[in-house]
Amino acid sequence: MAKISLRVSGKSASQAISYASHSLVTEGFHVTAETKRIVHSVLTGETSEHQFHLAVKRKFNV
Repeated sequence: MAKISLRVSGKSASQAISYASHSLVTEGFHVTAETKRIVHSVLTGETSEHQFHLAVKRKFNV
């Protein structure tokens, strides 16, 4: 598993998530606040990649 080493500011992460979620919604996907929170925590370095994978597995039951 590759290590995520890129960390961005909270503001940059929020802007990127906003743009991405608008695009996904336009394409017909449902983006929740929880999903945004999980991605934000990874982009800002608050959550490790391993913790991210566990959170996604729990959320989507995979």
